[in-house]
Amino acid sequence: MDKETFKKTEGKLYGYFRDLKEMELLEIDCRDLQEQVESIEWDIKHCNVCVTPDSHMSPSFGEKVQTSPTGESVAEKGIVREIEKLEDELEYVGSKLRRNRARIRQLKRNTAPLKKVLTVPPLSKEMMDFITYKYKMDKGFGWIAAEMYGGVRSTAYRRREEILEDIVKWESLYGDKTK
Repeated sequence: MDKETFKKTEGKLYGYFRDLKEMELLEIDCRDLQEQVESIEWDIKHCNVCVTPDSHMSPSFGEKVQTSPTGESVAEKGIVREIEKLEDELEYVGSKLRRNRARIRQLKRNTAPLKKVLTVPPLSKEMMDFITYKYKMDKGFGWIAAEMYGGVRSTAYRRREEILEDIVKWESLYGDKTK
């Protein structure tokens, strides 16, 4: 395998696991944002707002209530203002949720070809362990050699070559060219 293909394939593997990690973090964000959306919607539905009395509001029930030309009291205007703030927050959180979901879909499209290569041909447990250690966990050859090959680094380097050649072979068979 030539050096360019070797580097490109390694880059794909690093990118694949980086994208998987990003998807995982975005999924967590989406769950949190969905909870926020539900909480804000509940607050709006149940008018769960607090309006602080100001100098224009009547301090006691015995005094007259000040009205405006529109027929709304100061308290009503305050409640409407607070609900509008919640609606603005709901719009912001909703747009952030939609952006995150769009990014997840994009990452899934980007990782699909390599995911097919890594899962459809039955790769041995040893190969998958090596790929996980090297490209997902970013372990060095010394660590991988000690963990898998009794400390023989040359075996780790040789297995990397073989694994990358297999991935290139499977990519060409599927006809999918990952980015």
